Order: sequence, then C-alpha cells, then structure tokens
Amino acid sequence: MALQRMNRRRFFMGLAGLGITLPSFRKTGFPRSRQGSGINRPLVVTSNANRFVKEAVTSAAWEALLQGGSPLDAAIKATHVAEMDPRDPSVGYGGDPNEEGFLQLDAAVMNGPDYEAGAVAALENIKTPSSVARLVMERTDHLMLVGKGALKFARLHGFKEEDLLTDEARRHWLEWKESLSERDYYHPPRKRDDRDGGGTINVLVLDAAGDMAGVTSTVGHHFKLVGRVGDSPIIGAGLYVDNDVGAAGATGHGEESIKTCAGFLAVEKMREGMSPLEACRYVCRRVADRHRGKPMFNLKIVALNKRGAYGCCALRGRMDAATKKTVGSGFSVHDADGHRTETGEALLPPMTEEERNAIPWR
Repeated sequence: MALQRMNRRRFFMGLAGLGITLPSFRKTGFPRSRQGSGINRPLVVTSNANRFVKEAVTSAAWEALLQGGSPLDAAIKATHVAEMDPRDPSVGYGGDPNEEGFLQLDAAVMNGPDYEAGAVAALENIKTPSSVARLVMERTDHLMLVGKGALKFARLHGFKEEDLLTDEARRHWLEWKESLSERDYYHPPRKRDDRDGGGTINVLVLDAAGDMAGVTSTVGHHFKLVGRVGDSPIIGAGLYVDNDVGAAGATGHGEESIKTCAGFLAVEKMREGMSPLEACRYVCRRVADRHRGKPMFNLKIVALNKRGAYGCCALRGRMDAATKKTVGSGFSVHDADGHRTETGEALLPPMTEEERNAIPWR
C-alpha cells in the first residue's frame, strides 16, 4: 500500500484534534522546558571569561549540545575557546607565565553521569590541558598527573608541544621583573601594561536530560612560584559535580578555595536545600569569617543545580562607575534565551589601594 503524503497543516490539525501538542522550539533547537515547570535546561554557566571570548565560550558549549554532544563534550569545547585565545592572561596559550617566564597549566574535568574525574597540574607546552585531563579520566585509573609525567602522557596521546608564551605575555613578565626592586640592574618599565583580565575559566553544563559536567582550566597566579598548584585541578576545591544535586566551580585565590573545599561545600549546601546563590554566598561568608571579615584577596563561586537554577557570589565586588556602588562580579549564562552576562553578588567592596599595598605577596 502506497504511503500518501499529508500536508503540514493537516498533520498539525489532526494532532490538535487528538489533544496532542508539540513542544515549542526556538531558534536554539531546544524546547523551552522552563515555562510552567520551574526547570531551566539545557543550561551553560561560566565564570566570566576574557571580554573578547565571553559569548564564544558559552555559545561553543550550546552548539555542542545542539549537535547531540554530552555535557562534558560541551564543557570541553567551551573551555578550548578560552585556552586557545592568546588575549586572556589567565588561561592557556598567551597566559602570564610563572616567575621564571614559562607557563605551567592546571585543569580538571568532572563528569556527572558516571561520577568520574581527571586532572593535570603544572603541565607545560600543551595548549589544551582540559583535553589531557579528560584523557586522564577516560584512559587511566588515576585522577591526576603532574609535571613531566603529565607532559609525557599528553605526548603519548598525540598532543604536540608548542611554545605557549606570546610576545605580549613575555612583555608583561618583563615589566613585572623590572618592577620587583629598585636595587637590581633592570631599568624600571617606562609604562605599566595592565592587560585585560579574565581569570580562571570554569564551565558548568546541564543538558536537557538533567546530566551535568564541569571543566576548570587556568595558568594559576600570574608570575607564581615554579611548581605552584592552585585549586583548579583539585576535585572538590576548584570544581565539583554531583549529578543528583548540582555543580560548582571556584575562581580567584586558589589556596583559600582548597582550604575551604569550596566546590564540594557549595554542592553539599545545595544538597541540604540551599539555592545555588545561597550556597555560593555561604562559601564566601565562610572564607570571609575566617579572615575576620577582611580577606585580602578575592574568591568567586558559580553554581547551578539539577533544575537549572544558578547563582554567583564573590568575596570582593567592583565599583559600578555609574552608581558608585559596589556590585558583584560578572558571570555568563546561556539558556533558551541565548547568551547573556549577569551580575552576581559580592559580600564586600573592592580593596582600597592601601589594602592592596599591604598584601604580602605583591
């Protein structure tokens, strides 16, 4: 029996007659699941990337989800945008080097559905440490590889070594060297070069089915001691994902994030019933209280939960030029309404110049 062609209008009229309605799709290709249900997914949340790539980061993750990729595929693809862009001094290629003038990169991945994770630390000469961290998770029974071992592992899997130090990063490092002391033999810099900042990149992804994954990648502190490892590759500190609850990531002063187990703590507070914003605020308050309410550094937490609620809180905010009031640090979101940058909360105003000058490691 030959199949008869049914026109589009008749088909939908027939469905309506049976009481069947199809989900509404926007140009994103996903149903607007949050309407009337309190659920907002798929969802991508990132710590604020460099201003040149903010939208590119979240859009890369969203496009990967549109093409059927897993949350981890999406998070890795988004992280690559920041890792490979030389304009961000805090992530990957073109980032500011350590005190001896070369880059050592840290990254971690965590996959919610199977509760697996992988990380690399002090990895040199590889542009995309997040991909190496994923391979540690998928191809070994270890969680973290560091230094020469991480590089050997990366080469074994076909990664090519490259010089990650750009001319701009080298110039920034030289200016730092020249400013260290008035009693050395360097001439002081003629003009300080304040590079456009970005910060450690943290990407959290929630797909339409409610599965989650997260990735964190960084060069660490600008001009750090050789071998220093911060919170970014530490599961539970710079990144934590629990597929039944939510995901959280930290940027800023990594040592404090490690001591507080910031990522894990935020997720556990969501497990207890806090919203993502309340959980982020709780972690920041815990850190602030341990420093008598006057932390001489910044720490920012971003989080999302299983239903697609999200939030962000930082210890220190920034001064809004128009209102002259303290506002929170920005973070990026991509959902059915597209990409946007939102302003999180902040517990405290930005540090004064006097406070900055009192920081012992400046």
